[in-house]
Amino acid sequence: MNLSFLRLIMVVSILFCSGSSTAGEWGKGIKRIVLPFGLTANQLPDPQSKGAALLASYCGQCHNLPSPKMHSTGDWPMRFEKMMDHAMLMAGTSPDVKIPVDKEKKELVSYLEKNGFRELPANSPLRGEPQVFNVIWFCSVCHAVPDPDQFPAKEWGKIVDRMNSYRKKQGREEMSNSDRKVVINFLAKERQ
Repeated sequence: MNLSFLRLIMVVSILFCSGSSTAGEWGKGIKRIVLPFGLTANQLPDPQSKGAALLASYCGQCHNLPSPKMHSTGDWPMRFEKMMDHAMLMAGTSPDVKIPVDKEKKELVSYLEKNGFRELPANSPLRGEPQVFNVIWFCSVCHAVPDPDQFPAKEWGKIVDRMNSYRKKQGREEMSNSDRKVVINFLAKERQ
């Protein structure tokens, strides 16, 4: 069996069986994981859309809602499938976990792709810049490398600081001040 899959099962089992602040009662027999960076349904992009309603309904069964901007448009289909594998595992242990039907799955993936962030294309000349190593090192642990052009230069400092705080909450190594500057300089750099 795949070692990564076994680790995932172990972590999920610990979270669902623990009585700590990382889990709480949700529904009848479902333990709810509290993500330190999750959203409420009204904070989702286009909260009145069918995709947002499905995300809140299905994903909210087990944890607070992920921001669609957590992953790139290209990452979401694979991330969604991994979560469906997890949901199927959870549904096997609790009849209260509901699984979306195929049409709903397509709607969910479409919503996530529409609202995900734009990643830096694989053939982008920016991938040849020396600073990109730091960006790949820190960003790609959780998601694809973002395309710097999708946000104004002045926004990148706040975004990088928010990501660095998530790293800390997840127990990952935080960026040093010099690494932070390199990453922000790459993302906020004026390009022709």
